[in-house]
Amino acid sequence: MAGKGILWFSIMLALTIDVSGQRVDTLDYSFLKFGPLDSFYKANNIHVVEANNPDLYFEIYDWIGTTYRWGGKTKNGIDCSGFVSMAYYKLYHQVLGGAAIDIFKKCDEVMQQDLQEGDLLFFNINGKYLQHVGIYLQNGMFAHAATHSGVTVSSLSEAYYKRWFYKAGRVRQE
Repeated sequence: MAGKGILWFSIMLALTIDVSGQRVDTLDYSFLKFGPLDSFYKANNIHVVEANNPDLYFEIYDWIGTTYRWGGKTKNGIDCSGFVSMAYYKLYHQVLGGAAIDIFKKCDEVMQQDLQEGDLLFFNINGKYLQHVGIYLQNGMFAHAATHSGVTVSSLSEAYYKRWFYKAGRVRQE
């Protein structure tokens, strides 16, 4: 599915230059339609046309519905830390690896009101050590690999996630 990212990059590049060849800094992408991708994100209160990192949304969409498998790292099954690690490697060329607690150690804490696309969310399920991690998108929504639904998008305002939310973090640049 690398073609989706290349297509998006090509569209973005073409739209940043006006007919005179000058770069345009403010653009309105609202006319773009992405079919199932656009419908999926709109249903989840996410506006891809407002994205700072469109490739993040393409990458996540590519994983949506992948079955949860503890310790998994492929499209045949993936767990939360595997999903975050795979996405981060592909998008940012950063190796995170390990469990949620290991990934957390590679982050600087971010206040919830300062979240940006690509920041990580950590959850302390049942009061135990950090057991879950997801990738923040926008409007309180995040992508993660859930045990019952696989890779999905959820809201931080859902009672379950609100209850077990621990901290947010931004991965330190290597």
